[in-house]
Amino acid sequence: MRRVRFGETDPFGVTYFASYFNYFKEALDEFLRERGIKPELFYRNVQEDYAFPIVYAEGKFDAPTRYDDEINVDVFVEELKESSVTFRFEAKRKSEVVARGKISCVCVDKSWKRRKIPEEIRRVLQS
Repeated sequence: MRRVRFGETDPFGVTYFASYFNYFKEALDEFLRERGIKPELFYRNVQEDYAFPIVYAEGKFDAPTRYDDEINVDVFVEELKESSVTFRFEAKRKSEVVARGKISCVCVDKSWKRRKIPEEIRRVLQS
């Protein structure tokens, strides 16, 4: 759960659309932590020679939220391929879905070439 902060709203007092991408990213970081993956080592792991840059993001906004509204963001692995993963998000105020989104990451090596997702990461994402 998180509250919408004043600085995350637009001049009309409605949550600014770009704030939701921050909410999705925060939720993804917590999703990874809960599964034993340190976010900083997911996005860039020099020792294991892989990184997961975000290559795609989308959002759909179903209902406005405002300053001090409480929202929860649920995270799902929507698609897991050989070298990429797409996460899906649902932001809710109580039980009402107020926003939806997706973030896709591609696994790359230090030369920024696609590589297979490491097995230990794949196992965690499949569970």
